[in-house]
This record gives sequence, structure tokens and C-alpha cells, in this order.
Amino acid sequence: MNNQNSDWIFPGISGLYETLSYVREMIRPITEGLHQLREILRPIALFVEEIQPKIVAGSQLMLEIGQRLKAIERLGDAQYVCWDYMSQEFVEDVLAAPNVNSFLRQYMIRDRFKKVEDTISKTASSTQITPFARLYLQSVEAFREKKNDLAVVGFTAVFDGLLSVVSENSTHKLKYRIKVIKDKLNNEKALSHEEYAMIAFMMTFDKTMDSFSADSDFKNKEPKGLNRHWIAHGRTLRKKTKLDCVKMLNMIYGLILVSNLELINHRS
Repeated sequence: MNNQNSDWIFPGISGLYETLSYVREMIRPITEGLHQLREILRPIALFVEEIQPKIVAGSQLMLEIGQRLKAIERLGDAQYVCWDYMSQEFVEDVLAAPNVNSFLRQYMIRDRFKKVEDTISKTASSTQITPFARLYLQSVEAFREKKNDLAVVGFTAVFDGLLSVVSENSTHKLKYRIKVIKDKLNNEKALSHEEYAMIAFMMTFDKTMDSFSADSDFKNKEPKGLNRHWIAHGRTLRKKTKLDCVKMLNMIYGLILVSNLELINHRS
């Protein structure tokens, strides 16, 4: 074997450093974007910490909030981002469900995936998705053809690209929305359906981002939930489901809502 071919196959330490440097530069925008997103979402955790003592105090309003927070927490733990007003029946169903994922699957089937298709339509028509529209629509097509593993990989790539856009255009509207809700609770005033929906969106998105973007050692078992590191680095082996695709669609639309909160359209 000649030296030239040997150098190409075994680039040596300097070549390895160069490759690692290239990889670090390639993922840096995503790392920075995730950090910026966490900073944007930080007021949500502070909001929950502040209202917990009021829930324990036990006024009727705060007891109602507390019940909804438990349902929202279960949805967030399941990585299901939601932004609509949740009826009391839906809240009770979520709390009573032995398995939230099973409940969500049945919920989508009963709805005949109308809400999912609505999310796809709203996402596809947003200006933020335009640079990634081709990949997004191809991933949607894979989802509709039940090629779930392929769809999840495509949606994750779209998420990463959209994240770089959203993190560069961080908004102060989230802090303002939180302040309005806190002021109402401090004065024992009832919340509107839109404000309940806002709490649901803020908390489910925050909890979902926490688990989806969490660092995970590839030496350990693959996380049960979706994790962008395992997906983006081609290490995921778990068979993806239709619900996994829907969760990714909700995450992508959630990024758009964070970027432009006035787009939120709640159903009462």
C-alpha cells in the first residue's frame, strides 16, 4: 500500500482533530439554539414555582389550576405539546388514564387525525417553515405512508433547522403573557380559556424540550421517549410509531408558536 492511500485511510491525529473540529462547528448552531431556547423558556419554570404555594393554600380557583397542572405535567412527561384549551372532561381523562400514550393514541383515532392534519396545515403555511418546506413536506408524506422511522428522522432535521431561526428571533411576548396570568392569580381572578391554553402550551413545551434535548450517553440504553441526540446521530433503534411522528409535528409547531405567539389559535 502506498503512503498516499495510507494517509487517506489513516489521517492521523491531526486529521482526527480536524474532523472533530468540523463536527463541533457543525453542531454548534444547534447547541447554541437549544441553550437560547432554554433561556426563553426559563420564566415558565419560575412561574410554576411561584404558583405552587398558592395551589397548596387551596382556594377553589387554585385547586382547579392544580388539577389542570397535574394533567399538563402528564402530557409534558409524554412529550405531547398542546396549545388548545383543555375541557374538564379531557383533563379528567388524562388524569385517569393508566397510560397517557395509549390514551393519546385512542384520542387521535377518535378524532380521525383531524387535529394532526390541522397542525400539518398550519405549520406548512407558516413563514418560519419556508426554508425547510421541502424536507418538512417529504417527512409529512412519509408519515402519511406509515414510514414512521423515516418521518421522525426528517422531522428532527426540520426541528434543528427551525430551532436556529427561532433562537435568533427570541421574543419577550412569553414573559408578558406569563406576567398577565400571574397578576390575575395573585388577585384571585378567573382565567380565560386562552390563558388556560397558554399555561398548557408553556408547560408541555418546556417539559418536552427538557427530555427531547437532554444529553444521553450512547453507552446506556436508548431513552424510551424521543431524544434528538439518538435520532440525529443515527443511534436510535426503537421502532417509531405514528404517535412519535405526531409528537414531532407538535414540537415543530410549538417552535413556531414560541417565535410568534400571536399565531396561537385556541378552541373554546
